[in-house]
Amino acid sequence: MTGTNVRSSCHRAGMRYPCHFSGTAGCTRYWTSDCITFDWADSSCVTHGVLASILCGNTNPTVCHPLDDTFVYIPGRWSDDGACGVDYDTHGWCVPGANYSNMYALCADIDDCASSPCAHGTCTDSVASYTCSCENGWTGNNCDQNIDDCLSSPCAHGTCTDGVASYTCSCENGWEGQNCDQVDDCASSPCAHGTCTDGVASYTCSCENGWTGTNCDQDIDECASNPCWLGGTCLDHVNGYSCVCPKETTGKDCETVAFDGECYQFSTTAAAHPDAARACQAQSGHLVDVKDEQQQTFLADTIAASTGASSWLAFKTAPAVFLYSNGAPLFGSFQWSTAEPAAPCDLCVLLDSSDSFKGKTAPCTEQHNYICQDVLTPCGQNICQNGGNCTSCFGDSAAFCECPDGFDGKTCEINIDECASGPCQNGGSCHDDVNSYHCVCATGFHGHHCESDTDWCSDVQCPHGFVCQDFTFYFICAHPSPVARGFPYQCSSASCPDGMYCTQKGVAAFSCRPDE
Repeated sequence: MTGTNVRSSCHRAGMRYPCHFSGTAGCTRYWTSDCITFDWADSSCVTHGVLASILCGNTNPTVCHPLDDTFVYIPGRWSDDGACGVDYDTHGWCVPGANYSNMYALCADIDDCASSPCAHGTCTDSVASYTCSCENGWTGNNCDQNIDDCLSSPCAHGTCTDGVASYTCSCENGWEGQNCDQVDDCASSPCAHGTCTDGVASYTCSCENGWTGTNCDQDIDECASNPCWLGGTCLDHVNGYSCVCPKETTGKDCETVAFDGECYQFSTTAAAHPDAARACQAQSGHLVDVKDEQQQTFLADTIAASTGASSWLAFKTAPAVFLYSNGAPLFGSFQWSTAEPAAPCDLCVLLDSSDSFKGKTAPCTEQHNYICQDVLTPCGQNICQNGGNCTSCFGDSAAFCECPDGFDGKTCEINIDECASGPCQNGGSCHDDVNSYHCVCATGFHGHHCESDTDWCSDVQCPHGFVCQDFTFYFICAHPSPVARGFPYQCSSASCPDGMYCTQKGVAAFSCRPDE
């Protein structure tokens, strides 16, 4: 049982071997680096002693039967290379191996996976070896080589970036998909005013408010429904509209109009009579009270030019009478439909669109359009320019301007051009004034409109003996006997009227013409 044979026996069994000492700190006297380090060395430096403590609870190997006839390599002890053994029968300790044969070599079974050699895989221990089962995406003996997933060039129209068991493609413009092999139909930004969603050889556009069409390039015409009433002009905007209202109307839809000191607002929606009354009260007004035929005709004409729908009035029944909005009984003239009014029995009154907007009773719960009324009062804040008179209604939410002579527009901001009709004749120039104009006439004409031809020979006086000749735009003074005169006429500042210049015409004549 030499040390050489002990070591060879362990190697042939695919194992390693310990030395006589454990090889831990302070226990290296009979140990070399080719032996294993026996980590359980708290009880003794001697390998047999440590094993006896573990197996038999006693550090004396001679009384631990499992260690009988076992030998370990003991370097540097005997010159004959004998191993160190235990003889349980004779209680011999570290008996020289040269004296024994056919005993047991003490070997160590090593876990080759203990050092976790497989970086990205599972280790399986073998005899003096191990094998690694790699995780997806890794290769190599120790599973420490990342498989290049870009090696097959998977990105048809893009750049590949390798990952662990994966890859990503950065697509060229116009391409998409995991492998950049699908055309991006949204790449050209076809949706002018919307969001593009790509499909398979197609795309869809989700349009912004106010736009429509396959490519969201068609502005929705918000004026198509003719929302502006009473002669208002509709201006289409993106996702909205505005109304340019006639001077006598106002509101978003030109739905508010003034008449005979009162203000009327025509609803755009229908409601039950109680709800309509509350809607008017919320605007500091009340449902309309009709007190004469002139007012009823005005309301009928306005409804016909706007909603055309039957509209609630303030009238509602009491046990025996019809009452206005303030609780007063109905008085004055009012046009009812045939067979109306019905006997009061919890009914309300409307202007019936099917009967020339005459009065008709109906259950108060029916849904109809309605008209709110308020008195015109001076504006809290004057919006009228150039001295216009401002009145408002419905809590100053609607205002009207009565413009002084010479001004026009919603806020009297327009100075009326009295020259627009071209009143000045014969080349006269018109100068606009406030509520008036004046004409500056061309030379040879006069009058308020430059309508009269100037009679030069009546208005001017030629020198003594000279004769006046009128040529409309100028005149000439000439002596009838130029030879007898004997000397030429000399022009002076007194020869012609202001604004005209004198030109000599031979020895006995001169002309007066307008300054250029």
